[in-house]
Amino acid sequence: MAEVASRTGAGADPVEPVERVVLATCPDVQACVAVAVAVPGTGGHPLLEVLVTLRADADVHAAWDEAVRAALPSSLAERIGGVRVVTDEWLVRGPAWSIDRPATRRRLRDFQAGLWLPGLGPGVRPEPVPAERIRVPFSGPGSGRAALTWGQRDIWGTMIRQRNWLPQGGRRPLAPGTRPEDVASELAYLHSRYPTMRTRLSVDAPFGAARQWLVSSGETILEVYDTQGNQDPDTLAAQVEAVYRRRPYDLRSEWPIRMAVIRDAGACTHLVVLMHHLALDAGGAAVMLREVAARERREPSGMQSLDQAAWQASEAGRRHNDRTLRHFAQALDAERRPPSEPPLALAAPRRPRHWSGRLTSPGLAASVAAISARTGVDDSAVLTTLIAVAFARISGRSRVVLRPRVGNRFRPALADVVCFVAQSGLLVLDLADTTFDEAMSRARRATMAAMKNAYFDPDALEALLARGDHGIAMFFNDRRAATPSVAYTTEAAPHPREPRTVRGRSAFAWLHRGPEPTERLSVTLDDADGALALALHFDTHVIAPELVERLAWGVEQAAAEAERSGAAPTGL
Repeated sequence: MAEVASRTGAGADPVEPVERVVLATCPDVQACVAVAVAVPGTGGHPLLEVLVTLRADADVHAAWDEAVRAALPSSLAERIGGVRVVTDEWLVRGPAWSIDRPATRRRLRDFQAGLWLPGLGPGVRPEPVPAERIRVPFSGPGSGRAALTWGQRDIWGTMIRQRNWLPQGGRRPLAPGTRPEDVASELAYLHSRYPTMRTRLSVDAPFGAARQWLVSSGETILEVYDTQGNQDPDTLAAQVEAVYRRRPYDLRSEWPIRMAVIRDAGACTHLVVLMHHLALDAGGAAVMLREVAARERREPSGMQSLDQAAWQASEAGRRHNDRTLRHFAQALDAERRPPSEPPLALAAPRRPRHWSGRLTSPGLAASVAAISARTGVDDSAVLTTLIAVAFARISGRSRVVLRPRVGNRFRPALADVVCFVAQSGLLVLDLADTTFDEAMSRARRATMAAMKNAYFDPDALEALLARGDHGIAMFFNDRRAATPSVAYTTEAAPHPREPRTVRGRSAFAWLHRGPEPTERLSVTLDDADGALALALHFDTHVIAPELVERLAWGVEQAAAEAERSGAAPTGL
């Protein structure tokens, strides 16, 4: 997203008037900085991004977008495409903004462009202070700049939409006798062996497109933290992890890895490792952890990111992308919403706006296993069908658009490469006038097609989706097959925040509510000790919480129906 000129016409500068108006009309706002940025779909009018510092007793979850928009005079409001307010409690996650307003505006532009992103979690106050910071030089083959690859652009788009750097990693115990220099050697190995760990973003010109920049050598830091008094080293490790998760990332100046050692009475006890998601996906993480454990010395296999970017820009890459987009266009052209189908029912938007919930269901796990055994359809396609049926029932649309996360590791050139190659593909499933078994047969074919066509320019698919009314394109990530070779403990997983709804052995609970954006609707599947865990993240301005809970229970209900009789109609 490019910065637009501050002036929106006739010599009018919207930025300073916005700041003055907000401070004059919103008594709970203590300080305010605004920037104007160009955003597609606003008719050429800029979006105003407004950073506010609230007074201590103000409601951080109030409708600040509406309040600021309402405060603007009509002569100013008509020249902008929208207002988005960010509170510094969410964005800064640390010290207050500098009083240097031009510098603050630059940082806010960086945030809007996805070059500087906040982290996640509550953090720790006061932050632990490292006892030692060890300089770790590294070097490896290859260097250069190139456009971001399709996989990088896919996950970077997610990071920008969700407005955080999607922390990956956690903490784990260290083997007795491990020394700080041993960990420093491992950190140097990671940077030296894997090009993605020596890659940062660069912008060739002010407000230009972001590119990947691989360097052949550099230096990073390993932090060493000592326990104080009788402090439990695992507690300190959890605190350092929380600090690393919360701390913002400048993707242009920081390396992708943050690593620390916890030391207790002179002995190294824990390792803390966090990486931003632009560096690698789950498949790449599994390869990296396996090779690190073996200290693999053979040359890394697979097509590295610079080579991927070159192929994608080549004639062969463009032909491949064109074929994939034609497939998407055909699938979406067939998506027609009959006039008799009602729109998705909505309740009043909630504050905080973005919610998540989780259904944990032993019954769903048992039903899926039984259905898969009876039909010969793999359990992932079975679950795709059940989720699509449940969503169709609450949305009134018999055709469901899904964005399944596809690892792309079945492609030989990408099988063992340590970088981000997974993408959210496209799957359109027609469920009208069919039985469960027929729906699963269709889902199996559609899933195969989605996997085959999951390597493409993600911006082109977004443009294609924006040209029509396809309802909510639900993101779907089946993580059950992800088995990293090293287990990290993490405090990042949310815990239920209020009493659960229990039906039999299954339970649904709301996990989190906050201003941090999610996708409009996404579903994530995980194994959970003999059960299936269905996590749902959503925007309450798009779909009501009561519908999301109905969706979760509806998946379990559809599974029970399909288990009883595959010849039963889906009812759509």
